[in-house]
Amino acid sequence: MEIEKLLTSPVFRNFPEERLTEFLRSAPAVLRVYSPNDFVALQNSLCHSLYLLYEGKVRTHMVNGEGKQVTIEDIEAPRLLAPAFIFATDNRFPVNILTVTPCEVLIINKEEFVGLMQKEPVVMQNFLRIISDRSIFLSRKLNSFALRNLKGRLAAYLLEREGQHSQQEIADVLGVARPSLARVLAELIEEGGIKMDKRTIRIVDRELLTRYR
Repeated sequence: MEIEKLLTSPVFRNFPEERLTEFLRSAPAVLRVYSPNDFVALQNSLCHSLYLLYEGKVRTHMVNGEGKQVTIEDIEAPRLLAPAFIFATDNRFPVNILTVTPCEVLIINKEEFVGLMQKEPVVMQNFLRIISDRSIFLSRKLNSFALRNLKGRLAAYLLEREGQHSQQEIADVLGVARPSLARVLAELIEEGGIKMDKRTIRIVDRELLTRYR
């Protein structure tokens, strides 16, 4: 494991290399290896430790009791996974965390990490910034689902992620059925906002999509 790579993680940014090395030597920590399509954590399972994605890419999604799935986001290393929930009263993972590529995850003892934050203000400030940024991200996600119609959500998605996407991938992110998505895609094509070539969606009129967003 390379200390230099860990130092690029937002939680250890501006933290001296020698002090991070000392912490990892003394703190109980395990580096776990996962293959693609492995579960790193299951929704509603207890979160007792800090999970840091050291290598690879994971996808987080929620599933309700009826089996409906919503993709929350893709996360690439090096990033913390569900950082705020380790200290929650009901400290359970809010999402399934599934590997997209081969991954390595550093699992750090909760008490040791608390001790590190108490001794090292820069780590505490980094962690507070991370969970604050997560709150903003989740607020925007909620706004997208609660206040926009499907065409507005799709327009926002395409403006941020133009390129190759399957309709099922987009449906999972937006939390809609594929027939509903296909209908709105067809409307945007007819209006001249986008063009589709197999799985590639190309924006033709950004101004049109921006009005819907």
